[in-house]
Amino acid sequence: MMALPIRTLIAHCVNQVIRQYYPRQYSSLCHVYAIIGSNLISIVLDRVYRPVAGLAAIDCGGGQLMTMLDNGAFAHAAGGSYHCWIESADDLATECEVVDLTFRHNHTYAEQNGFGWQRALPPDFLWGKQSDIVVQAPLHAIPRSFPEGMVWLQETDEGWHWMMRQLQEHQSAFVTLTAEALKLFQAHLAPDSALLARPAATETPATLLMAAV
Repeated sequence: MMALPIRTLIAHCVNQVIRQYYPRQYSSLCHVYAIIGSNLISIVLDRVYRPVAGLAAIDCGGGQLMTMLDNGAFAHAAGGSYHCWIESADDLATECEVVDLTFRHNHTYAEQNGFGWQRALPPDFLWGKQSDIVVQAPLHAIPRSFPEGMVWLQETDEGWHWMMRQLQEHQSAFVTLTAEALKLFQAHLAPDSALLARPAATETPATLLMAAV
């Protein structure tokens, strides 16, 4: 089996598992990608990553900006237009990393919501320093176009509380999905790989999930 870069393999495994369990609605389950992704990244890299919920804007090209700015939606069972992603949480003295494992679905999601995608197909995921990925602008001054590989994101208090409720209320499902993603990840490793051969890897997904709450 051809070896994949670690970040690519993580993104692949999370996507495969979520699409297996949710074959129709996967492109709108950004919170599931964020939770399962942050769990798997934390296990594999032996670091602390957390799922984040808030507002977002995506450049669809041709002067079209798809916005997800319904902060009030976090209080409604029906949901609404918001976004979820991942941030590192153990580098408070330096710049955090931002990870968006749903970036691959942007063109599909845009077209499903009445936006014509006029850019090149998006990469499968975004992962890097916050300043390299997130457009820096206040909500009232979001630019009308972004450089390739960038997105506008803003965490909100309402999003944070909503995410904590998701973790608590659906813990069993998230533990199951994380375990499936980890199993798939391990299946792609070479037999002699030492990547997960450390004490931190003995923590169960349930332990990591509870640590995030």
